[in-house]
Amino acid sequence: MREALISCCCLFLLSSFVYAGPCKDDFEDGNDNGWKVLSGEWAVQAGAYVQLKADPNMRIPRTIIQSPWDFKDGTIEVTISFDKKSDGKEVPAVLYRMIDDDNGYVFRLHSDSLEVGRFLNGQFDSIRGDAFPIDINKPCKMKLEIEGIFTKVYYNGVIKSRIGEPDPKKGFDKGKIGFAVFDANRPVYFDDLVIDGQGIYAFPPMDQKVDPVQKLVSVWGGIKIK
Repeated sequence: MREALISCCCLFLLSSFVYAGPCKDDFEDGNDNGWKVLSGEWAVQAGAYVQLKADPNMRIPRTIIQSPWDFKDGTIEVTISFDKKSDGKEVPAVLYRMIDDDNGYVFRLHSDSLEVGRFLNGQFDSIRGDAFPIDINKPCKMKLEIEGIFTKVYYNGVIKSRIGEPDPKKGFDKGKIGFAVFDANRPVYFDDLVIDGQGIYAFPPMDQKVDPVQKLVSVWGGIKIK
């Protein structure tokens, strides 16, 4: 009986450590486990996920998280940095509710505006852009808050835009999350990704920094079995 109880406790603790949400990736582990590159050249460098080169076939560089869950409503936080030699022409983007590789919503961070649109069969279709100049020489801490047809955009903790889906027939209910870069001339850096919402949780192989065995040992070491 005692052995069965110990086994149950071990399984519970192990699953708790591995599958606790929200889903995060700071790329400090040096790999892109859990990501699928759709186009372009991507690599983990200096603790960030970097878009290095554009696709030779001129497809917009994109990468998608291969999550077991689909994102519907919630928040997406990411820090975006431009290359030191950038002139601001690159347009980094966050993809969300992607129902496949070529269809879903897109947030685009311009040097002078914030824009929400859609990927429709791999082509970008703008919904609306709001003028707002950013400082490309500093990291941009972006947060998207998505609920229903609306997307709220926060820049460095301050809400700057609220954009809704004007055509529900073209809308997307839920799907995957990813990154993209339009007009990719210089590298763009994505870091400190945090995804939260109903049904969102950390999952292998993305959550490789957590060592459940070591944590299990340290926790179990504090439990005295009488």
